[in-house]
Amino acid sequence: VLSSPFTDADATIAMFSDCPTTGPYAPPCGSRCFEGVARGSMIGVAWTFAYGAEEIPGIPGKTRSLAMTMGRNCFGFASFLGVYSAVTCTAEKARRRDDAWNNFLGGAAAGAFAAVENPSLRAVVQTSLATGCVCASFFFLLKPRRKDDDVYT
Repeated sequence: VLSSPFTDADATIAMFSDCPTTGPYAPPCGSRCFEGVARGSMIGVAWTFAYGAEEIPGIPGKTRSLAMTMGRNCFGFASFLGVYSAVTCTAEKARRRDDAWNNFLGGAAAGAFAAVENPSLRAVVQTSLATGCVCASFFFLLKPRRKDDDVYT
């Protein structure tokens, strides 16, 4: 059982921490965006070492290629998670609810940001909607549910 200085009426408690992730005692959106960027950067480093090494051809210049691959991966993951966190938090604060719609909006914005290089507007919209739907479904799969935890005043 997680202990917290907050009551269930005050905030929703995170699964792995006693820090509230939603509600009036949650950190500001800027902090959540920075946390998303930091996590995305760490994921980019891990992704590079796990999967990026096979993209680097030959031994000469391998360090530079590794650094460029790592930078590209870090930027991609960091920007995706930063946009997702910022939009999800902003939607939550504006709507004053913690539900799947916030995650859908965050996922849609992050998906649109990730697909913005595509010249086809249709592909950007499809990617945005698909990413939003996946993020909203994760809300239902990963969030522990308690009575009245999605509304706060």
